[in-house]
Amino acid sequence: MDERLAAVISSSERDAVMCDINEATSLPAQAYTSKDWFDLEVERIFMTRWTAVMFECVLPSPGDAKPFQLFGMPLFAVRGQDGRLRVFHNICPYDGCQVVTAPKKGLKHLHVFYHAWRYDFTGRLIEAPFWNGKPDCKADDLNKLKTSLAEIRCEVRYGVVFVDLGGKSEEIDKWLEPWRKTVGAHFAIDELVPAVSANGLPLIEERTVASNWKTYQENASINLLHEAHVHSIYRKSPEVPRVDNDGTPLYQTFCDKCFIAFSHGRDDSGETYDKINLPMAGHDPKVQPEVGYFSTVYPNVNIPLLDAMIKVNIAIPVAPDRTDLMHLRFYRPEAVSAEQFQDEEQAVQKVFDIIHKEDQRAIESVQRARSSPAFRQHYYSPAWDHMHHYFNHLVMSDLGVGP
Repeated sequence: MDERLAAVISSSERDAVMCDINEATSLPAQAYTSKDWFDLEVERIFMTRWTAVMFECVLPSPGDAKPFQLFGMPLFAVRGQDGRLRVFHNICPYDGCQVVTAPKKGLKHLHVFYHAWRYDFTGRLIEAPFWNGKPDCKADDLNKLKTSLAEIRCEVRYGVVFVDLGGKSEEIDKWLEPWRKTVGAHFAIDELVPAVSANGLPLIEERTVASNWKTYQENASINLLHEAHVHSIYRKSPEVPRVDNDGTPLYQTFCDKCFIAFSHGRDDSGETYDKINLPMAGHDPKVQPEVGYFSTVYPNVNIPLLDAMIKVNIAIPVAPDRTDLMHLRFYRPEAVSAEQFQDEEQAVQKVFDIIHKEDQRAIESVQRARSSPAFRQHYYSPAWDHMHHYFNHLVMSDLGVGP
C-alpha cells in the first residue's frame, strides 16, 4: 500500500477485506466515516471513473444551462446549438466569476455578468467588451491568452449525463458494455424515454440520505437478504427471500467489471410486484420480459428493471455521511403517451415512496452504527453477499490494492 492508503487502513484490515468471501470481512468502519478516506475515493475512484451527474432531460433544448456542484467543484452543463450537451468548470479565466449562476432556458450565448465576457456553447470566447478599452474587443485582441472555458469530458447514455473528471477513463460504451449486453437482451433500453408529468416536465425525484455513498449503493441493488425483512412489499410476498424450500437461489448474480446485478425470473416473482398496466419495456411491448433485474453500474448508478419500466438512480457523494440522490423512471414512448399513464405512474411512485422510506431508515441506521468502537468490520453470508464482496473489491482495487 502507498502512504496515503496506509494512513486510512491497516494491513490486517486490508488483508481481511481481500480474502475469499468465506473468510473475508467488509470494509472497515472508517471507510464510511473518515474524511481522509472520502477524499481518497474522490481522487482515485471518481476522478478516474465515469460518474453520473444528472439526467439529460433537464436540458432539453439548445441554450439550456444548469450549474451544479460536484465534489466541491462548481460546474455547469449546457446544450449547444448542435444538440450536444457539454460540461464545463464554472469559472471565467479572466475574473474567476461563475459563468452560469442559475438554471437558464433558451440562451443565445453564455454571458459572464461580472465583466460581460461572452462565450458560445462550445466554451469559446466571443467577445470581451472594453478589455482593451474598446467596446467591441474580440478574443483575438487578447494577445493569445487562454480564454476558452475548461471543458470536462462528457457523454450521454440512456438518458444519463456522465462526466470523466480525470479525462482518462476508457471509452464509455466499453465501460457500459457488460450492463448493456446483459439487460439489453430483455429490455429495449435504447427506446425508453423519461417519465413526464401531465405538463410535460420530467418526473425527477431528488432527496438526500444521511449516509455514505457506499452504504446507499450496497443497499440499493446489491444487498439481497434485507428485502424480506425491511420492505413491506416483500414481507407479504411468498417468493421472497428468493430461494426455494431447499435454499436453492431463484436468482442469478452478475459481477462483470463495473456491472453488478441480480436477475429474477418473472415466473418466480410474479406475485411480488403489482402489475403496471402499460406497454412493456421489453423488445415486444405486448410481452412481459422473462426476467427482471436489480443492477448497479459502479460507482454511482443503480438501475432496477421491471416489466414496463426501468428506474435510474444516481447517487452523488457529498460527504462521508451524506449522499444526494436523483431518481427517474423510463418507459416506452407509447406508454408515456397512454391515457392511463399519469395514474399508473402515480401508483408506482406511491410504492417507491414507501420503499424509499424503509430503505432510508435502514441505510441511516447502518451509517450511525459505523461510529461504534465495536465490530469495525463485518462478515458476509456466502449464500447472499457475493455482490457486496465484489463491490468492496472494486473499491479497494481503485484505491490501489491488488487482488
